[in-house]
Amino acid sequence: MRLTLLVSAVLSLFGGAGQCQEAAMALPIGAGVFEQQVHRAYGTEQGLPDNDVNGIGIGRDGVVVAATARGTAVFDGARWHAKAVASPAMHFGTRLEKREMSRLSKAAGGALVIRAVAEHRGEIAVAADKGLFVGKDRKWSMALPRQGDVRWAPVHVRAVAYDASGALWFAAPQGVGCRVSNEEWRLFTGADGLPYNDFTCMATGPKGVWFGTTNGAIHYRDGLWSFRQGRRWLLDNHVREIAVDTEGNAWIATAQGVSCIACQPITLAGKAAFYGEEIEKHHRRTRFGYVDPAVLSAPGDKSTAVPVFTDNDGHFTGLYLGATSLGYAVTGSEKMKRDAANAFRALAFLSEVTQGGTHPAPKGFIARTVLPTSEQDPNPQFDLAYDLRRNKADSLWKIVQPRWPVDQSGEWYWKNDSSSDELDGHFFGYAIYFDRVCGTDSERDAVRGVVRRIIDHILSHGCNLVDYDGTPTRWGRLSPDDLNRNEAWCDERGLNSFSMLTYLSIAHHITGDPKYREVYLELALKHGYGMNGMTQPKSISGPGLVGHQPDDNMAFMNYYHLIRHETDPKLLSMYHHAIRSHWQHEKRERNAFTNFVYAACCTGKSRTDQWGTTELTPPRDCIEDGVDTLKRFPLDLVDWPMSNAHRTDMVPLLDESGQPSGKGGRRDGQVFPIDERHEIYWDLDPWALANSGSGMRLREGVPYLLAYYLGRAHGFISE
Repeated sequence: MRLTLLVSAVLSLFGGAGQCQEAAMALPIGAGVFEQQVHRAYGTEQGLPDNDVNGIGIGRDGVVVAATARGTAVFDGARWHAKAVASPAMHFGTRLEKREMSRLSKAAGGALVIRAVAEHRGEIAVAADKGLFVGKDRKWSMALPRQGDVRWAPVHVRAVAYDASGALWFAAPQGVGCRVSNEEWRLFTGADGLPYNDFTCMATGPKGVWFGTTNGAIHYRDGLWSFRQGRRWLLDNHVREIAVDTEGNAWIATAQGVSCIACQPITLAGKAAFYGEEIEKHHRRTRFGYVDPAVLSAPGDKSTAVPVFTDNDGHFTGLYLGATSLGYAVTGSEKMKRDAANAFRALAFLSEVTQGGTHPAPKGFIARTVLPTSEQDPNPQFDLAYDLRRNKADSLWKIVQPRWPVDQSGEWYWKNDSSSDELDGHFFGYAIYFDRVCGTDSERDAVRGVVRRIIDHILSHGCNLVDYDGTPTRWGRLSPDDLNRNEAWCDERGLNSFSMLTYLSIAHHITGDPKYREVYLELALKHGYGMNGMTQPKSISGPGLVGHQPDDNMAFMNYYHLIRHETDPKLLSMYHHAIRSHWQHEKRERNAFTNFVYAACCTGKSRTDQWGTTELTPPRDCIEDGVDTLKRFPLDLVDWPMSNAHRTDMVPLLDESGQPSGKGGRRDGQVFPIDERHEIYWDLDPWALANSGSGMRLREGVPYLLAYYLGRAHGFISE
């Protein structure tokens, strides 16, 4: 579906598009040590008397105290222990004496429903149903905050607090206010980045202000708002009370237990090491070590993780091969070199397992994935009825049985009907491995053999990927007849043209065989593949409006090799036009991978046409956005449910009829930060507002590793 964004965001994207971009960047950008927020969940298994937690507070001795439906408990740093103490709100909160209540009621013109009370240096602030009241020296007044021409008379004030500097904060349905001096206020609404406004509580600490709401927690620090919603961050989205300890950790009371959102010092390299360890623990599949997502038998319980195959194991293995190869180039780690060599072997096996057996495929055909025959036969899940259902929805869907033939050894099922997605992953990984890891003739020759085998298969079948039944696969058509003269492939023309050129370019680079360059030039110039790719991936009509995010990802995988290996000025001009036009849309997604690919291909470059010369070097925020995304990349990769659909700072993407499409982003035209979204794969839709995950799937951190080591290898990031 084509989507249209609000006009302001579109103008924001294209305003100044014809102007030269910043010509130079000061690189690398130092990442250093930063704070990573993490969620620590506590329930009855960790000693709480009950998961129904009504209140939470910090004692004068710094001990965290929780009040539950079955009693109060204190935290010893590891576990909770039942203890008879006053409830946190009564023990640590500010209370009004009866005389002050009487004076306040007179000033307010009647009885009040008080929600919260705070005190600082003799001044008392009260959040009440009739407004915000401030008292000092037994004199009370209603606060009417004003910022410039905007003045509020807040009602139904839900929370009030003073921060460490003495600034007074309040939260109400109108928004959040901060008094920075006697007459000076700062007022925040969704237009200013406030994520939500149905408040329940507030707490201040050494690292900003925390707000509880009926659907998530909010953190404000140094001018930035962060939204914490969903099980990645909270045991329950309705926040009952928040307390902040001396280290700035937020302790949150919910109906499902205590959530602690803690600040953990870490580096980008430390995160890479963490994801690498997680892969070894939870994501290795078969003796070849394919890296796959894992299913869990209990929500969030990583100890039950079992890795499972995907239809795109060839694609994802190629990404992992690229990541480990770049990692070896950056670190010199022998383990990363072994990981890369093993990933190459696993990827190469996918073009070997298809030979012979019950249904032998033509030489060089690649399987999507493999399963040991010792496991359950997958064919009943992909039987004729499955094919007929798919064909009913897609008339070009191939009916081919079995979909999982057995190989010659009898040890493996392999899945057929492979796609250009798989080819993109294979060639992407092979090229980086060849350039960054292979140091001996035998290592290089092994890559040459695999690449030649696959590309010769494609060329010998008229630029198609041909299955064991002798016909092209559903998504493996790359020929001029299909891409240029078959209307069914109009949408695929741009991406598939550049994909085919990339395979040939890499084959020529790796093997040195001039025949691949000859075919490449014929397709690029005579058959228009170079021009075809200038309009890719499909139709682009605004930020976030490409209908299929995987196409964007594959396009940038192809740009990475296609542009860096090209020497012909005419073709380079086409490719630079394509990547620049594409990145003008992608930059709104703050995608570390696409940003670093663009910078690797275009830094220090320019393009000249009849309109003049355009600088291609990206602005500094291209790298800064990528680094920020890597810093925010969550450590918890469980597929938890979460939603941004209710946010007050959200701008919806509208469909062709002007109705909300279920997608949206920030008011500045960018996506929400990655730690506030559900997706962590670069080829998933960052504009999606909701995810219905059940916590039963654990994602692998390969996307982070690929982008991080790409940025390090090209000198964009330093530790």
